[in-house]
Amino acid sequence: MFRAMFATLIMAVALPAAAQDTGGVRTRDPTAVLPQIEANRGCRMSSTTVTVGINKATDAGSAARQKLATVGAGNPSNCHPLVSTQVVTGVNMGLARGSSASQTIDATGPRGGLATTTYTRGYNTAYGSSSSANQRISNQTGR
Repeated sequence: MFRAMFATLIMAVALPAAAQDTGGVRTRDPTAVLPQIEANRGCRMSSTTVTVGINKATDAGSAARQKLATVGAGNPSNCHPLVSTQVVTGVNMGLARGSSASQTIDATGPRGGLATTTYTRGYNTAYGSSSSANQRISNQTGR
């Protein structure tokens, strides 16, 4: 019994580590990636955009509103980064009786030539009688 639990624990730790070692672009012909790299000369190699919003209404009957917008940096025409990463996260809380919290986050970033990663998370809570919390998070990738 102990060996089975130990083996399961080892697999749970080893598999994610092995997955990190095998990341990257999967192609049957590795030389197929070279034209994309050559076409990207003069352009940025990567683009990372991070947008974080924290909004809270903490007093009884209070209201808090937040609007955030992020647009990835402009590129010359027909220029895309090889790799694009975009992170958008928001925390929105109405924490008192009759409080109201409202949050809107809009983010737009470039599409990567080889890879695009987007990560979107939000935490929204209303605590207290007659309190409310509204949240809208948008994470879009351009063309």
